[in-house]
Amino acid sequence: MTVLVRESAQNSWDAKTSADVSFKLDLVTVSPAHRSTWKELLAPNAPNDPTAARTLSDLFRSSTIRYLAVSDRGTSGLGGPTRSDVEAKPNQRGWLSFVLNSGERQDVDGGGGTYGYGKGAFFLASRVGTVLIYTRFREGNQLRSRLIASALLSSTTVDGVPYTGRHWWGLPSLDHCEPLADQDADVTARRLGLPGFEKDETGTTVVVLDPDLSDPSLPDDDADEMSIESAGRYLADAAAWNLWPVTLADRAVRVHVSVSAHGVRVPVPSEHDDAVLANFAAAYRTALGEHGTALFCMRPKQKLGQFGHQDTFGAKVTSPAAAELGLVDSPHHVCLMRSPDLVVQYLPGPTKAHPDVGYAAVFKVNDDLDSIFSRSEPPTHDAWVDVQLTGRDATFVRMARKRMLEQCAAIVGPKTQSSQAVAVPVGTIAQRLGFLLSGVGGTGASDSNPAGGSTDFARSGHGSSTPTGGGSGAEAPKHGRGTTSTPRRQARPALVGSPFFASHAGRAVLVQKVRVSGPTTLRGSASVFTGEGSLETTRPAGGSVPEVLGWRLDGNVTLGEFVEVDEGPSEYELLVVPVVDAAVDVAVEAMPR
Repeated sequence: MTVLVRESAQNSWDAKTSADVSFKLDLVTVSPAHRSTWKELLAPNAPNDPTAARTLSDLFRSSTIRYLAVSDRGTSGLGGPTRSDVEAKPNQRGWLSFVLNSGERQDVDGGGGTYGYGKGAFFLASRVGTVLIYTRFREGNQLRSRLIASALLSSTTVDGVPYTGRHWWGLPSLDHCEPLADQDADVTARRLGLPGFEKDETGTTVVVLDPDLSDPSLPDDDADEMSIESAGRYLADAAAWNLWPVTLADRAVRVHVSVSAHGVRVPVPSEHDDAVLANFAAAYRTALGEHGTALFCMRPKQKLGQFGHQDTFGAKVTSPAAAELGLVDSPHHVCLMRSPDLVVQYLPGPTKAHPDVGYAAVFKVNDDLDSIFSRSEPPTHDAWVDVQLTGRDATFVRMARKRMLEQCAAIVGPKTQSSQAVAVPVGTIAQRLGFLLSGVGGTGASDSNPAGGSTDFARSGHGSSTPTGGGSGAEAPKHGRGTTSTPRRQARPALVGSPFFASHAGRAVLVQKVRVSGPTTLRGSASVFTGEGSLETTRPAGGSVPEVLGWRLDGNVTLGEFVEVDEGPSEYELLVVPVVDAAVDVAVEAMPR
């Protein structure tokens, strides 16, 4: 399904005619009101492929008919001749390229797709190898519609005559099959329950009949299917991780993606609610902005493209659709793209030393080399393969990969050298580093409490952190020791568990859960701990300090250090913005009322 999303979106992007392109994925179960029409139009003389695990006849005998509708609007639709032996005008080969011919490259400047190969993803996604194509396009000043069904099955020989395995449902002609046209197409589409067109809309809907919903996280020989709801979430994730560059809100021309399953809208992740996507979006803006790094091939001298990156801390990838693209846990990848600004590949680079620390990078090819990198792509458009090219062209692709990995190596830094332990007294160093430990008791070499016993606040421990601009996170600090002490009639705050990182409004924040038993006023604070174990009292020149963003209860956020607790018991979340490479101390205090 990931390939289907990428290929179909690429064709939609290449066919755009407006600044706002609508791209929809709808999983639908045919209603009883439309089921008879499907059987009436497709079941008679339906082809049977003896090598297929499932046929159209099997589908129409089953209790459920299901399809995936892939629709675009704000696109040109599939106009032009309906026969391959008729000469087509420039930019009027949509029907020929998508419906009839295979392997024909788009004639669109900066296009990313190959119609013939791209459309194969639709047939492969159908367990019965069958799709319906419903399109509306403009011919002069007139809006026209077309509808046809097509199956791509195994080739065969009947009575000594070879057949390609392609089948059509439409209007039979002498030596080919014409599509239903205009009013006939629109009426039949409504009878089938297919998504229609509003007012002057143009575009195309491709219906994948009986889509394969096999769980991609399981082995290929495992027949388990995802539920409709799970499949909807998977499609939404696949759209997000493949299309995010063209969905950014600050683009002049963008794609609006929507997904539904059984008529229920499925949220599509974006930079606003996914920390890793936010990091890639920040890296994209860096690469294309004034702070981007130009990468060059030196022999011959040629600019290859622009590179930018964003460090990530605590931001993790958990999507199965992203895992299919090679993204798991903390990112350490470069998102490759060229002029269509669609994701080609997430190229893995070296990892950082800590598993919670990573980086998200973007490389966009110089427009002058776009055609070269386009030719290096396989039919699935998911890699740049230099062995497909020769001469300078191969050199440019090979050097682009080398330069990107050099940038990644610089981001990661030098490898840690192995060290040898020696026998030395540890009492003094244990005393100096003891403040980093989490609730560990013991006598040790010395056990003094600089705070002088109990205090009137609860304090969590410390850990290294980093800036969160663009959605990056930080290494979660360890839960430290501390006590609570408040006036007798004052509700006492208690820290719950260790601090952890979470996404809030597109950025990663440090979260500390706080339990309070009754009415009170809570004040949160955050400070940097120095290597000596004391709180930093002054801001470093040009440096940042951790800040309390606010308090969260049941999804509602109160901004600022203070929050009024009217009743208890309650469990609040203190949200803190951490800073670069520092041990952060988080404290909660109950204020007199």
